[in-house]
Amino acid sequence: MIRPLRQRHRRMVIVIGIFLPIAFAAGIAARKTVPATPSLPAGLAASSQKFAVTKWERSDMFAKTPIQVRLIGENADGGRLAVEFSAAKDFVKPDLIVYWVAGNPTITDTLPDSAILLGSFSSTSLALSDEVAQSTGQLVLFSLADNEIVDVSKPIRFNDSTK
Repeated sequence: MIRPLRQRHRRMVIVIGIFLPIAFAAGIAARKTVPATPSLPAGLAASSQKFAVTKWERSDMFAKTPIQVRLIGENADGGRLAVEFSAAKDFVKPDLIVYWVAGNPTITDTLPDSAILLGSFSSTSLALSDEVAQSTGQLVLFSLADNEIVDVSKPIRFNDSTK
């Protein structure tokens, strides 16, 4: 009883020993190349606009984390606005991204459906659309790796002159 099983096992190992390297080589030869993009799409590329004027700078926007938020503009008279974030070197959160939530909703542990992606926390400056600049809302820091909300800012309106 054992001998026929050993013979069958030996034949199977020989067949697998021959077939497996051939199948591996054929799989490597048949795989498709990785698509490469020469540049990022316009929506994901870093802002090419120059924001020269600092409108205001605040460090009291977020309650849980000490983060500096700076509102910058194209010129002193108006124009487009952008925000910059800076934090201490020991503030390490994986894949931190910034969302804008219009209004004053109660944000618990999930992002509302109306959240607007502004960009990566580590970006130099995040340009604000006219919709975001004109409305009152909150900034939400979301860790994509942990799939959790890190912090929510106080309600703010960016184009308001009284800060």
